[in-house]
Amino acid sequence: MSLHGFDHFILLVNDLTFAMETYRALGFEARAGGEHPAFGSHNALVALADGAYLELVAFKDAALAEKSFWRDAGKMLRVKQGFGGFVLASDDLANDVPRLRHQKLDIADPNPGSRTRPDGQRVEWQTALIGDTPSGALPFLIQDVTPRELRVEPAQAGWGQHARVKEIVVAVKHADLARDAYRALLGVEPRRVRNTAGDVTGYRFTLPWGAIVIAHPEAGGNAMADQVSLRGEGLYALTLTLDDVNPARRAMKAHNVPVEDETYGFLISPDAACGARLRLLQA
Repeated sequence: MSLHGFDHFILLVNDLTFAMETYRALGFEARAGGEHPAFGSHNALVALADGAYLELVAFKDAALAEKSFWRDAGKMLRVKQGFGGFVLASDDLANDVPRLRHQKLDIADPNPGSRTRPDGQRVEWQTALIGDTPSGALPFLIQDVTPRELRVEPAQAGWGQHARVKEIVVAVKHADLARDAYRALLGVEPRRVRNTAGDVTGYRFTLPWGAIVIAHPEAGGNAMADQVSLRGEGLYALTLTLDDVNPARRAMKAHNVPVEDETYGFLISPDAACGARLRLLQA
């Protein structure tokens, strides 16, 4: 299969400079990425050790953004900061698109994209949207045209030098429908899962490069149900691993970052991470 990993995770923020400062305060390296003039957006990147990254996205021209690629993301951001989607990496979109259409997925033709970095370097890629939106229950696909290291440089400092993606959770309205779509996309069979409280059910897809859990809140009154109700379906949580999670835990507590301790790591309060539900675990 030419889909070979998580490419990046979109985090929609109100103020890009403040978001960069926030992630630096958490101990990550955040670098200015550049502008997307056709979409009214600009971004910054938080690189991770496995080559994936968090893309912090803000809108310089919200009206233009909502007429473009970002239309659904703009609506989500008006509700609240937080994740706005995720992207899988392809090395052969020309064949992936017809293959996935054969699997009855609604996927668009590859479309060129670009941005100009602060140093003037132009970065180019192609994307293929599934369901005509970058924000929703399904990811979109991306393939680099220019060398990938121009789009995202490796982390040189902070926790990103060591953090790797373990798992994501995608909140959905209908678990079985999402299961069928992800089965067609990934070509693997999932297993049924349920949380310990019994109020969230779904399916886990295990891949060589990480896991995707699609999850449905069975009742209201929890954070996932609130997301689906207020912001819609989409990326809910991102879990990263560190070889030793304890230095990160100690550093964040020393800087008064609110965290929730867990058996093998901790969850950073979404309010301290621009709305992202970000978990760090022991590798």
